[in-house]
Amino acid sequence: MSLSATLTDLVPTDGWQQDAACREADPELFFANGDAEREAAMALCGACPVRTECLEHALSTRESYGIWGGTDEHDRKRLIRRRRRNAA
Repeated sequence: MSLSATLTDLVPTDGWQQDAACREADPELFFANGDAEREAAMALCGACPVRTECLEHALSTRESYGIWGGTDEHDRKRLIRRRRRNAA
């Protein structure tokens, strides 16, 4: 991935993505292993007006990696399990 890539290059911007706080951010921030990058990504998500839509996208497409809607892969697995239990 080039250093000039943004999330706009990776995710279509014909819907909620147009309003995402991360739209022009470096995607590597959301897929980094370091705590500093993770905290920076979470902070950006925290101020995002479409955080809920992003999270629902990640849950519905079973995003396995990265920060989506202010959650990491472990958070999303817990949410999916909780939803399954509540639906039963």
